[in-house]
Amino acid sequence: MGNYLSKTLVETNDCPPEQKLWRAVLNQALMDAFEVNTIWICDYEKRDVDNFFRSRTQEFDDICDNAGLDPTRLWRKVQRLKGVKAGFLIPHKKEQRTLTMFERFKKKRANYVQSHWRHSHVG
Repeated sequence: MGNYLSKTLVETNDCPPEQKLWRAVLNQALMDAFEVNTIWICDYEKRDVDNFFRSRTQEFDDICDNAGLDPTRLWRKVQRLKGVKAGFLIPHKKEQRTLTMFERFKKKRANYVQSHWRHSHVG
């Protein structure tokens, strides 16, 4: 998920399989929230993931607990990065690298969409 958040979500060798699964769930949610996913998601999925990171719920805490992560620490990191992405906060060096990586992912995805056979127009 990038330099800034990946340290939190890095799988360790001593991590049980169940925690790896929940970390993968969180990682996918973060990729969807910051639009660095490699697949297309529909509008209601975008709203769902936006709502998931808009107000902290017991569900968020439970998923973090199942992943073996501190929910408060992850929540603060995500909220900070959302503020930086929105332009409300000045990014730290690590956050800037993460945002740069996000932009690279978006460009790659856009290039892929442009070159995909479904999007080629036969005249």
